[in-house]
Amino acid sequence: MSPQTPSAPLRVLVAGGGVAAVEAVLALHALAGERVAIELLAPSQDFVERPMSVVSPFTGTPAPRLSLAGLGGIGVRRHSGALAAVEPDTHEIRTTDGGRLGYDRLLVAPGARPVEGIPGATTFRGPISAGAVEGALRGARSRALFVAPPGCGWPLPLYELALLAAQEFPDGPDIAIVSSEPRPLDIFGRVASDALARLLHRAGIEFLPNLVPVEVDFGLVTEDGRTLHADAVIALPTLRGPSIGGLPADEHGFIPVDRHCRVAGVGDVFAAGDATVGPVKQGGLAAQQADAAAELIAAEAGAPVTPRPCRRILRGVVLTGEAPLYLRRDLDDDDALTRPLRDVPRGVSRVGLWWPKGKIAGRYLTGFLAAGGEPGDRLADRPPRRPINTPS
Repeated sequence: MSPQTPSAPLRVLVAGGGVAAVEAVLALHALAGERVAIELLAPSQDFVERPMSVVSPFTGTPAPRLSLAGLGGIGVRRHSGALAAVEPDTHEIRTTDGGRLGYDRLLVAPGARPVEGIPGATTFRGPISAGAVEGALRGARSRALFVAPPGCGWPLPLYELALLAAQEFPDGPDIAIVSSEPRPLDIFGRVASDALARLLHRAGIEFLPNLVPVEVDFGLVTEDGRTLHADAVIALPTLRGPSIGGLPADEHGFIPVDRHCRVAGVGDVFAAGDATVGPVKQGGLAAQQADAAAELIAAEAGAPVTPRPCRRILRGVVLTGEAPLYLRRDLDDDDALTRPLRDVPRGVSRVGLWWPKGKIAGRYLTGFLAAGGEPGDRLADRPPRRPINTPS
């Protein structure tokens, strides 16, 4: 595609205040510069590092918050509010307070809606749930269950909560994890899963696989009719899509997109992050979607960029109470299972597999967070190519 510089900057509106939205803003600025005029519609003036909220029930420390004011330094115009509906024919959006904003290109990134996944359980929804989780654990006498319901999208925080609880309450209740997975964090593959299983075993945490939880009724009731005794049941929420008016959605409200994150059947509209169709809802993947959309928008604005489809590199950090466990897997490497193990990049390490070592792995966002909210040119690198020793 040969770039053509337009006579006026392309108006790009980004709707959302989470990982995908902020990554998209930073990527657009880095890739397109003055070829785009960026506006951000966000419900809050702050970006909350939600993945760090797993420590709050045990330390009382709230999840870190970072002001988005620094984006003004790169010319981003911010609006306070949330997206209600899109009107593609007029290239306008309506906000929840009745306002209207125009765009040449729109990137929708409002995230997903957490809803109760296990009736009767204590639901961990992030920063707002710290007190409830702490109270449930302190009230447990014999057994506490940590449960991943169907549709939770990202079970990793459950393992962190269980590991941190085992460390915080060494003389407390027995702890078990209940999951429909056959192995702990099976999505990362056998080597990483085995490493995590060893950590759980050393911490005295039981892993109960292949179980679908249904509700709490004198214990945790599973789909196969069993009732597991527990004094406390702590569950992740089930996620539902935002169901934005004017945009297509699947039966759960999630937005379908192609590999460049264009919304299916809607011109000049993109979507990224947890709001899109897909079984895994994770910050790093959201950032990669945002980058793919930003590259295509930048190219359409005349920037010398070759747009690449989104390639899903799953990166996760498990907080254990001691040294964290870094996990990585290329979800789009279809040949990994057939190649010799020595030829497949190691997916587990006790040292960082990307830089800076943020819990959120975004090419632009990680450096932005490491710099305290100041946009710059610090990019999150790919994992090192040298062999990584698997923890014993």
